[in-house]
Amino acid sequence: MRFFTSFLLLCIVVTALPVFAQQDTGDFNIKVFGAEDIVAPTTPTLISATPIATDQIDIAWSTATDNFVVSGYVISRDGLPLATTSLTTYSDTGLAASTTYTYSVRAFDPSFNYSSSSNLLSATTLDNPPPPVAGDNAGQSTSARVVLNELRIESGMSTTSFYIATARPARFEVRWGRTGAYELGYVVNDRYVSSYETTITDLEPGTTYEYEVVGYTQFGKAFVLEQGQFTTLGAKVFRAPANVNRFSAAPEGVDVKLNWSLPFTDNLSSVRIVRSHLGFPTHLSDGAVVYVGRGNSVLDEDILARYSPVYYTAFVVDESGNFSSGAVALVYAAGPQTGTTSVVPVPGGTPRPPVSTEDTAFASTSPTLPANTRMPDVSEIFITQNDVRKSFADKLLALNSTDSFTLSIPKDAVFESLKTIIVTLTDPTDAKQTYSFLLRLNKDQTAYEAVLSPLLVEGISRATIDIYDYKSAVVGTYIKSITFTDTKSEVEVPIFPDLLIAKGLPILLVAILPALIGFLIFFFYRRRR
Repeated sequence: MRFFTSFLLLCIVVTALPVFAQQDTGDFNIKVFGAEDIVAPTTPTLISATPIATDQIDIAWSTATDNFVVSGYVISRDGLPLATTSLTTYSDTGLAASTTYTYSVRAFDPSFNYSSSSNLLSATTLDNPPPPVAGDNAGQSTSARVVLNELRIESGMSTTSFYIATARPARFEVRWGRTGAYELGYVVNDRYVSSYETTITDLEPGTTYEYEVVGYTQFGKAFVLEQGQFTTLGAKVFRAPANVNRFSAAPEGVDVKLNWSLPFTDNLSSVRIVRSHLGFPTHLSDGAVVYVGRGNSVLDEDILARYSPVYYTAFVVDESGNFSSGAVALVYAAGPQTGTTSVVPVPGGTPRPPVSTEDTAFASTSPTLPANTRMPDVSEIFITQNDVRKSFADKLLALNSTDSFTLSIPKDAVFESLKTIIVTLTDPTDAKQTYSFLLRLNKDQTAYEAVLSPLLVEGISRATIDIYDYKSAVVGTYIKSITFTDTKSEVEVPIFPDLLIAKGLPILLVAILPALIGFLIFFFYRRRR
């Protein structure tokens, strides 16, 4: 064994000697490749210049060669540089109809050695079509139409790709939306081609969209090539995530400091803070975006020097694209601020004095509302937690402080013109601290809902629901006391022998086990003697 170890060490030393010897010399072998490149690429040959439309000519040329590599080509029109490309084709667009243009091409390498100019080729754009003659059906001929040869649609979870091929070159426009109005957007290519591919992004998973493909002839005439629907992949979960917790906004001079706590959710994508000076934003794009991310605070600088009051809504967005109803906060350049007083914010108006702290419900007799205005009953204001539904009509309303809960009002219980509903919760540990949330119509269009994150503190909170009309006047207020308890921490006190098993047995074992082991050792020792 000793001989084998010595032999192994000797092999390692012998193997390492050349390395050490080379390091001791201080010499390095360096190979340098390259020299000054003064050789220009070969001259390409312009193969074709083809008029495609009244405003487009396509050109093509042969591939040049170089002693190293060809970097690209410079296209010239009428003797002036037009564009640079690494391809061997180019579409010149935006031209005038019935006009002749002359083209040439030069190649260049990485050292900017340019070849000589290629041969010249000229082409004339197409003439504008003559005005149609009454009764003439020539405009309906195949040559005057865009004929669709192939349309492939491939959908992902948030993207959809369109591949379009036609018999003759055309320009294409793809429109899409939730309805036949194609209100969500469109894409248009700027040159005439026989095949075209484009990808639509930022779509919602598991959602059906309407689409329309339009083709433009070489003379600018539009034809609808295809209309239909496509559905993105993925089972869309239309469940709004929980709102942020403890959302507050406080002025710091002309700045506003915004703070919040993230909800407990596994598929959280981001928090988006949206600002407006007209009223609380009710959608992700309903105002200026102040912040997008997964933090818990942001400083909105210099805003109070321009506007007062300023309205903020914090939306939680999950990985499926769903977003919460929104937590809201209101800030004034001077005066009361949301989150520091019990004043309830009024969208588009001024704060109103707080109402009674007793559980109550009322509907105002505003002259702006019809006499038969539908207002919800207290039994139609629901709070659901862990699949257990309660209402404001319950005498005692208790919730678990460690679980989120959903507050909802059926759509049919609220008059159609009453659009804004806000719920405000007082902090169970500090009644002067309040947090407000919007109730937004759910995906099923059945109820106004807000999912609230757990407060994580025990105590009694007061939930105030305010309903506003289109003039931002309070037409209904509902107040309910909610007791938050940590039911998970409540443990039944067991009786003997359960008490011994649950609490006393571990203590007894720790105390008796060493003495028991010592006794057994002593016992066996005495018996062996």
